[in-house]
Amino acid sequence: MQCPSPDDGRDVLADLVRLVTATARLPPDVVEQAVRSVERSKTGQLRLLWALEDHPRLLTGDGAQGPPRGLRLIQALITRGAAHLVDPPCPFCHRTTTLDMGRDGLRCCRTCWNRSRTQTCSRCARDSPVATRTPDGLPLCANCCRTTPFHQRVCARCGELRRAVQRTADGPLCSHCFQLPTATCSICHTTRPCHFAQGPAPVCEPCQIKARPPKECSRCGLLRRAEYRTESGEPLCRRCGVPRIPCSRCDRPRRVVGRTGEGEPLCDTCWKFHERARRPCCGCGAVEKLFHFGLCPACAARRQLTLALSDPHNEAGTVRPELEPVYAALLGVAPQALLAWLRLGSARHILRDFAQATGPVSHETLDNCQPVKVVRHLRAVLVAGGALPRRDEHLAELERWLGQTYARIGTVEERNALRSFITWHHLHRLRRLKGKSVTQGQTDGVRHEAAANVRLLAWLARQGSDLSSCTQDHIDAWLAEGSANRTLVRSFMMWAARRSLAPPLHVPFHTSAFSAEVIAQDLRWDLVRRLARDEELDDVDRACGLLVLLFAQRPSRIIQLTCEHVTDTGEKVTVLLGKVPADMPAPLDELVRRLVQRRRGHSAVRPAHEPSWLLPGAYAGRPMAAAHLSRRLKQIGIRPRAARHTALMDIAADLPAVVISRLLGFHQNTADLWHRESRGFGPEYAADLTRRRPARNPKPTPNRESTLP
Repeated sequence: MQCPSPDDGRDVLADLVRLVTATARLPPDVVEQAVRSVERSKTGQLRLLWALEDHPRLLTGDGAQGPPRGLRLIQALITRGAAHLVDPPCPFCHRTTTLDMGRDGLRCCRTCWNRSRTQTCSRCARDSPVATRTPDGLPLCANCCRTTPFHQRVCARCGELRRAVQRTADGPLCSHCFQLPTATCSICHTTRPCHFAQGPAPVCEPCQIKARPPKECSRCGLLRRAEYRTESGEPLCRRCGVPRIPCSRCDRPRRVVGRTGEGEPLCDTCWKFHERARRPCCGCGAVEKLFHFGLCPACAARRQLTLALSDPHNEAGTVRPELEPVYAALLGVAPQALLAWLRLGSARHILRDFAQATGPVSHETLDNCQPVKVVRHLRAVLVAGGALPRRDEHLAELERWLGQTYARIGTVEERNALRSFITWHHLHRLRRLKGKSVTQGQTDGVRHEAAANVRLLAWLARQGSDLSSCTQDHIDAWLAEGSANRTLVRSFMMWAARRSLAPPLHVPFHTSAFSAEVIAQDLRWDLVRRLARDEELDDVDRACGLLVLLFAQRPSRIIQLTCEHVTDTGEKVTVLLGKVPADMPAPLDELVRRLVQRRRGHSAVRPAHEPSWLLPGAYAGRPMAAAHLSRRLKQIGIRPRAARHTALMDIAADLPAVVISRLLGFHQNTADLWHRESRGFGPEYAADLTRRRPARNPKPTPNRESTLP
């Protein structure tokens, strides 16, 4: 067959339009527009004309027998209104899909094309389409083609033997070291490495991944982005599709993350300890496991942090001077932890807002950021690094919560009254705690009382009344409708009455039966024996549980213990719970000794002046949260409140109140209260009867029986 010659004196476009118009039943100008959109050259149009002359039914069902441009012409005509034309199915599987491959002289789908090329891979022994062949002519699948040393090159930046994705003047670069050119993404408008950076619509990597619609994985059934395909073309997610190859060292089928010098596969665990995993960093020259782009974790963390804190509209890409303390504080975090935190989208959004704003970062700036958990971590790191001054977070959170609670009150007068009461009756006392931090329990008490008063004022408004016109009948009805916690309004009502904001009304005291929430003594000692003997439990749970069961300590007080409160003489261990150190019995002494020696928290940064907390927390410079410790104790069967009440009842029955106060750190009034609670009301009631004056003898009543006849 000779090459087509456009100079044979024939009007190719007119003949092609005439032939297509007879079949498509469209106006000639529409057909001409469709032909020009598919093929502009005369040579290509002549090939289409020959194909239509050889196969007259090419547009009505036999499109697989024509050239690829014929399929595109059919789509263009159907789009322009040729409804009776037929989109040809695959001649092998008879599915209506894209026919972008050729097989046996016919157009076919990619699945059928792969089936025709399927052979047993000489490397992994799986039946897969042949992607390439070895020098000996043996077939290789696509996965083995990418991982075989014959098709890999030594990266010029990281020195690893990997598949080259880019060639530079210095040599080939692998996918880990190759970096896309920087541009402003046309979707998220963020300046970062983008695909099509030189074109009119650059797209960054995250937006390109999000643009791909998720599909149902054919193996796990979850709706995820398809990263792999089965032999039949079915979608697979990353977890199901990543190939598992036996590791050359541990022989376990795992995902390959590295290879030896001979090209043998290594899993993630074995690769960490292999000598090839450590390469010189391109930034600092340190020999260690590289993170990306030929950089060690420390250099990569510095680079990522600089990009996050740089204004995207600033071409210089530098951090503004007001953010230098923030930059220095974040660099104090462990590099791996900082890189993991910077991968959070919310964290990058907060840092980007810092870069685009003006002025320094303050606590008020962080108060306006979301989400709360990310902001708490960032605040703790900045405080530990000296970028922000230290403040009482429990008190600050309470003040923010009170501002939102006051807004729920309808009238300005009542809102100002409650604000004045909370400020001078509670916040004034909490702010004057010298050398002590406000606990979660103290702030919860203020929240409960403020919420009860807000509910009372809202209830009065629904009754057509207010604080100034409230009556005793209103208070009685309010108390009768709800729980005993409604008596928390007593302090506010008395305060309002003293200032002539409300009439003097009677509200009963808010009391709680201390001895009502206890556990049985035999259950208490069973728990003590379990904590003393069960070595499988964590030392933190065992030590804290014994402090609750034996010394009646609250979780909020246990977390405030530091190493300075513990004295170890070698023979005995004492803990300063009150004014006098308390001797720790065995095995609690050994558990406390372990906590001092093996202190560990989850914070990735260690402040220079961090208190030596006995129980370090997740945030830098802070102890473990009391709520978290309570949850841990409940998981092993200890209810902290009930266990503490039971222990206090037992201790108060044997020791004087002054000893309890000095040894366990309770206030004298609290110790006296528990001492009276442990004895019950019997002795006091008998003593009160003996102190009473004898009553006068009443007049004798006549005996009715004596009057009977």
